[in-house]
Amino acid sequence: MIDQALTQMPLLFQDNRITRFYIGGKLMHEWRKMPPCEDSHQCEELLVTSIGAISKGQAEGYAISKTIDEQGGILLSDLIKAYPNEILGERFQKYNPDQLTMLARVGDTTVRLVMQCHPNREDAKRCFHMPMGKTEAWYIAGTREVEGKETCVYAGFKPHVTKALWRQLYEKQDIDAMIDCLHQIPVKQGQMILIPAGMPHCVGPGCLFLEYHECNDVTIRVERSINGMIISDEEMFYGLGVDACFDMFDYTTYDDAQILERSLMKERCLEQNEQYTLSALIEPEQNDSFSVQLVTITGEYPMPEFDGHRVLCAVEGDVKLCWSDHSITLIQGHAALIPAACKGVRVVGEGKLTIGIPTINEEVGK
Repeated sequence: MIDQALTQMPLLFQDNRITRFYIGGKLMHEWRKMPPCEDSHQCEELLVTSIGAISKGQAEGYAISKTIDEQGGILLSDLIKAYPNEILGERFQKYNPDQLTMLARVGDTTVRLVMQCHPNREDAKRCFHMPMGKTEAWYIAGTREVEGKETCVYAGFKPHVTKALWRQLYEKQDIDAMIDCLHQIPVKQGQMILIPAGMPHCVGPGCLFLEYHECNDVTIRVERSINGMIISDEEMFYGLGVDACFDMFDYTTYDDAQILERSLMKERCLEQNEQYTLSALIEPEQNDSFSVQLVTITGEYPMPEFDGHRVLCAVEGDVKLCWSDHSITLIQGHAALIPAACKGVRVVGEGKLTIGIPTINEEVGK
C-alpha cells in the first residue's frame, strides 16, 4: 500500500542516468554536485519522468523516475496510478490519464546531437497511438568551450529549404548540407530555447541543457551514424518508414530574425521584491503545452496555488522546499515534482529555480 501522505509533499527522485548517441556528462556531474566523471555516452539524466525513455534493448518502462529512499523508493508511475488526481490534478488526469503532462531531463554534450524532430499531437495519436506530441524547451544551465567553437543550438529551416531538398540530402547523407539547412543560434548560460513539435533541431557542442518537454519520448532521426555510433532504422523511424516520418517535420522556413523571435525566449520580470524575483521564460501565449518560470530567491518564495502538478529544478544553488512543518533540500541540478495535492510550499534560501507548469492544450485561448 502506497502512503497517500506522499501526495502532500514535494517529491525528489533517485539518480536516473541513461545512454544516448551524444557524448558528455563531466559538466553535468559538476553541476549536480556528483563525483567527478569522464565524458561518455552516459550523458543524460532523466530528472522527472512517468514514462521513462525509449532505448534500444530496453523494455517498456525503462528509466521511469523512482522517489528517493526517504520517500519509499517508489516508481512514479505506480504512485500516479494509486493517486492520479492527487498527483496530477483532476483536469490533468482527464487530459493525459495516469501520466505527467510535462517531464524534465538534463543533458551535457561535447558534440553535436543528431538532427531530429518530434511528432506533434496529431502525428503522435495517428502514428504511435500516443495522446501527446513532444514540444520541448532547453534552459542553458551551463556551457564549456569545445575546440574553440561558439556554443550554439540548431533549430528551424532556413528560407531555401523544401521538403524535397531535405529528403534528397537525407538520401545522400550529406550531413554538412543538412546542417546548413538549419539556423545556428548562439547561446549562453541562462537563455531559454523553445522547440515546437515538428521543428528540426539539435543541440550543439558545449551545452549543459535542462529540458522541459511534453509526455513523449519519440524522436525522428535523420542521420545513420554519429559520434561513432550506428543508428538503426528502428531507432530512426520506429518501423514507420521514411515517408511517414518525413511528413512529421514542420517545413515552415524562417529568416534570421524570425527564428530568434520564434525560439529564443526573452525573459520578462513578473514580480520583484526583497525576497525574490519571479520571471517568465516561456509564457502561455508562446506555447500551448507548458510555461516555464524562473525564480531568483534571496529569502523566501511562497509558491502560488495550482490545481495541477509542477516540475522544479534548482539551476543555481541549493534551496529548501518547505511545507507545513517539514522541509527537504533540493540540491543544484536536481528536480522535484510538486503534486497537485501538495499545498503551501515555500522555497527558502539563495539561488535560482526553474518552474515548469503544464498547460491543457484545449483550454488555451478560452
